[in-house]
Amino acid sequence: MENTQPFKTGLKLRNSLTGNLEEFEPSSGNQVRWYTCGPTVYSHSHLGHARNYSCNDMIRRVLRDYFGYDVKLVMNITDIDDKIIAGSQASNTDFFQFAKKW
Repeated sequence: MENTQPFKTGLKLRNSLTGNLEEFEPSSGNQVRWYTCGPTVYSHSHLGHARNYSCNDMIRRVLRDYFGYDVKLVMNITDIDDKIIAGSQASNTDFFQFAKKW
């Protein structure tokens, strides 16, 4: 049975929607379920991608190693969107093969 009691560490995060500093409380005990957007694969990887991976990994490690949270981090890879479709059309390549290349 999952622990549903709040796991309080005193960690406060800025809510980007409201701008307020709020105490962080996972919805299931000490388990943090975190979904983040990953790359959209339509061209070469760049420094912005590396920044995203590095920052997410650093935050995950702090949550796990310092605050004691059980962190489950999932990152997607976008393999179909407007940029991929446009790139595949420009290179006269099937969009699936185009995304697979990148």
